[in-house]
Amino acid sequence: MENSKYKILIVDDVEDNLRLVSSVLKQQNYQVGTAKDGLTALRLVNEEIYDLILLDVMMPIMGGFETCRYLKVAPETASIPVIFCTASYDKGSLLKAYQVGGVDYIKKPFLKEELLVRVHIHLKLKDYEKNLENKVLEKTKEISDTQIKLMYTLGAIAEGHSKETQLHVERVSKFTYLLSKLYGMKEEEAVMLKNASALHDIGKLGITDSILHKNGKLTNSEFKEIKKHAELGREMLGHSQLPLLRSATIVAGEHHGKWDGSGYPNRLKGNEIHIYGRIVALADVFDALSFKRAYKDGWTQSEVLEFIKDMRGKHFDPQLVDLFFDNIDDFLKIYNQQLEKQKKVIKTKMNRMSEWLFQEL
Repeated sequence: MENSKYKILIVDDVEDNLRLVSSVLKQQNYQVGTAKDGLTALRLVNEEIYDLILLDVMMPIMGGFETCRYLKVAPETASIPVIFCTASYDKGSLLKAYQVGGVDYIKKPFLKEELLVRVHIHLKLKDYEKNLENKVLEKTKEISDTQIKLMYTLGAIAEGHSKETQLHVERVSKFTYLLSKLYGMKEEEAVMLKNASALHDIGKLGITDSILHKNGKLTNSEFKEIKKHAELGREMLGHSQLPLLRSATIVAGEHHGKWDGSGYPNRLKGNEIHIYGRIVALADVFDALSFKRAYKDGWTQSEVLEFIKDMRGKHFDPQLVDLFFDNIDDFLKIYNQQLEKQKKVIKTKMNRMSEWLFQEL
């Protein structure tokens, strides 16, 4: 029966009371646990999961009010509804029962029907609160997932409006996450930086297409113009107080910083560059050099690795470069997986182009 899923703890120092209340609840298919004092009750709730507690007030060793205080300050037990059951019904006791966290108060002796109705009500209220909490968490996650998807989409648009650049954003995020974990970041922060890295080049939305999509080497004035994207990205994102976008603001503004101070936009040096910027800088360059783009060929793997090694202490944080090479197999595993994905994208595009040409003919 439905009630069998609920477990109720009865706390009373009188054996007859324990036996009577246990019998009433078991007849309704509730699971029951018993304790004769507050200390035993606290031990039991740490060993097993209870859905509701029926708690006497006057008990030896530890009384009901003190027991309830302990229950309500512990995160593991704070949400368990406590119904006080006592022969005392003065105003002071009633007020104190609610002050220490009780949800209800039943005067002894009580009718069996009254006890069952109140137990049923508070179990259903607890279920309702739990379901509401789960729905809020689901909705929060849905909003967060939508926000992250939007960030990756915007990041890809900023990079250049193509599937290949979408893959660049995806790869940089994977390299960023791995490097973050190796650096010692906790999971939550590493995931946040992984997602924030998607907007590292968001400032390119403020750069004209003629420069952004130019085939061939940029002139000095064009390069000066494109360098503005770091500051533009910081300005675009800098007004938000959301932790994810605050991280993205740092990444956008500092991922072109260089360890020796020769980077842009503010020529920050060494640890003056936020660790988020230093990590994404290495992830971004590793990817940008490794994979072919519309305006350039990719370097060979050995060329890329040699460049990163040469840039240790110049472009890149030496510690991060050491972590990169100490775990190079993990980075190359991602590299090879993404290389295959890139080939599939190119093959699909060529097939579609061939189909279009065939239809035209």
